[in-house]
Amino acid sequence: MQKRLSRLTFSLLLAASLFAGVIPSAAPAQTAVKSTSVGVKIDPSSAAALQRIENALEAKRAEYGIPGVSLVIVKDDQIIYLKGLGYKDYEKKVPVTPDTQFAIGSATKAFTALTVLMAQDEGKLSIDDSPKKYLPYFHMYDPDTDKNITLRDLMSHSSGLNRTDLAMITGKLTRAELIEVAGQAKPTAKLHEKFQYQNIMFVAAGEAAATAEKSSWDKLVSSRIFAPLGMTNSSLSIAQLQTAKDRSFGYNYNFDTKETDRLPYREIVQVAPAGSINSSARDMAQWLRFVLNGGSVNGKRLISETGYNEWLKPQMKISPDGKFSYGLGWFLQDWKGNKVVQHGGNIDGFNSMVAMIPEKKLGFVLLTNVSTSPLGTDLMPVVWENLLGDDTTLETVKTAVVATPDVKDTGAAKELIGEYTLAAGPVTVEIKESNGGVTFNIPGQQPYTLKETGKDTFSMAPLPSPDFSLKVKRDDAGKVVSVIVNQPGAEPEFVKKTADPNAPTITVGDLMQKTIDAIGGAANFVNVKTRITEADVDLENQGVKAVSMSYSKAPNKAASETTFKAVGKTIGKGWEYFDGSSGGEAYSFSQPETFSGKRLDDARLGADFYSQLDWKNNYKKVEIKGTAKVSGEDAWVVSFEPEKGTPFKEYYSTKTFLLLKREGFVPSSTSSVQVPYTTTYSDYRSVDGVMIAFKIVNNSVANGNIVTTIRSVRQNVPIEDSVFAPRRVN
Repeated sequence: MQKRLSRLTFSLLLAASLFAGVIPSAAPAQTAVKSTSVGVKIDPSSAAALQRIENALEAKRAEYGIPGVSLVIVKDDQIIYLKGLGYKDYEKKVPVTPDTQFAIGSATKAFTALTVLMAQDEGKLSIDDSPKKYLPYFHMYDPDTDKNITLRDLMSHSSGLNRTDLAMITGKLTRAELIEVAGQAKPTAKLHEKFQYQNIMFVAAGEAAATAEKSSWDKLVSSRIFAPLGMTNSSLSIAQLQTAKDRSFGYNYNFDTKETDRLPYREIVQVAPAGSINSSARDMAQWLRFVLNGGSVNGKRLISETGYNEWLKPQMKISPDGKFSYGLGWFLQDWKGNKVVQHGGNIDGFNSMVAMIPEKKLGFVLLTNVSTSPLGTDLMPVVWENLLGDDTTLETVKTAVVATPDVKDTGAAKELIGEYTLAAGPVTVEIKESNGGVTFNIPGQQPYTLKETGKDTFSMAPLPSPDFSLKVKRDDAGKVVSVIVNQPGAEPEFVKKTADPNAPTITVGDLMQKTIDAIGGAANFVNVKTRITEADVDLENQGVKAVSMSYSKAPNKAASETTFKAVGKTIGKGWEYFDGSSGGEAYSFSQPETFSGKRLDDARLGADFYSQLDWKNNYKKVEIKGTAKVSGEDAWVVSFEPEKGTPFKEYYSTKTFLLLKREGFVPSSTSSVQVPYTTTYSDYRSVDGVMIAFKIVNNSVANGNIVTTIRSVRQNVPIEDSVFAPRRVN
């Protein structure tokens, strides 16, 4: 029961966080349909490079299952490429054009930061003012942060809050209420301690600018940015997008079923300053020209030189050395000594990338109509190399980007299998075989698939290559002694662990039996046929609370209903189920989903009422990996690999043999990204002779802690099979 409950309380938040990752699957159903570039003069010397870029783009578009894209490239204040590829209406096969509107998502943040800097130029605010000067209701949970936070901090993701997006996506709260919810969320860091992406803080910054200007955010963007730039084919809401003559629908591509599904538009006017702009490639070309011209349009400066420099200046380090950092609405990174200014955006059915190298007067905007695509990140080195690189690098980058990696080629990587310890600290990682490949596994992160790219060098999908790679270090005899992760700003080395001859040992069978005895014994456990659990749920880093009711029935049926509340209001409801063969989820703030692939396999594992009683038959591989500390207590570390489903680790007390912690990943059918989570179990109590953890804390980097406290457990009460069926949730 503990395992299943932790899965349900965590997976409900997947919709609240948007991730991008490489998807190593082909999607041949997405055929190439090209529209003609209109009004673009192409320098013949650039034609071959632009064709290489388009070829690479089309190869990746097919690989990622993206119905349609629109791309514009600007160099030296001229549009040198402008084209739509694929479909804006996949069902009717209507082609994308350069004027098709797409949602740009979080690429909106740079527009919002610009409105704040414009207000500063006019003396109406300072970015070092407290938000409370303009928003009296603004408040932060941490007293020091509440006292010292500034508008600059809101726009540089240094507030100490992780994402507080759950309340946002329910669509039930106003902007002021969402800012209030963020103020009730416990921080996961101190002010300025570390970079943590935060949408609601940007909403507050946009509202502060609007208050200072005695206007609204929408009017500021329309009149102060769109109008002077001539962005007449751009809008600020889904309602406006739906009136556009040329607009794209949004889609998900399912890599398990190979199906393309249209998604409903998501209206996000409540958080518009964080990501509500819709635009076309042709319009976004004017945005590129404006930024590349130093904040001027047609010779007229819209932002002071000081404000412009502040906009593009590093404000918050992301990597320790600062080579990857955040400005005000921009990610900043290095490419061969050049500063890259970029920002992507994700929203239901759409993904975008705006990227520039200002020193080279070069930039591009890519708009796509599929959720969480990594295509924009992939395209950056292709554009830079083909238009700025030398001839020796062009063929390399072309091959690297167009080729689809064979993730099952594990011959060379198998030699690396084992555990490694960080040379500079007590962090242990593991390289192991998993799902037909070899993966590099860091605690709290998703597995990275290794593929040999050269002698003792491996790529780490879905991380972009060559920015991220794994290098092998050997001794004089050729034996692997360590691996080095090559990444922007750091190269941590992990030394291979050798077996400790004095380490305590226990067999898998003996440990399994001790865990069964610890929970009350098999006889007591199999006497339980059903269980109904009521619990309070505190999403403490979201500012949201919930109540849940979970149902379990032997041998393999499970369901859970959840009601979410914030600022005294019910903001959403959810339902998850597995009926013995099929499963899914429905939330009032997202599309119902029927599970497939690994999501379905994991739901089946989680619903197995007696899974704790038979490790041997329930899992393809079970290994004891040694011992580790969990909250100061020694624990056996056990690795579980199911025949179908996602591998995970569990930690059992060496004294009580009760489950203390679980580490795993929630997979996605529409992305290769796996969301890592950690669940801890405590406050065990006996219910009908069976030990149950009454406190469960689920943690992820994106969502923070979800604390579940059980109120009541009823066992062997009648539960009709109809309970475990799909439901409509309003």
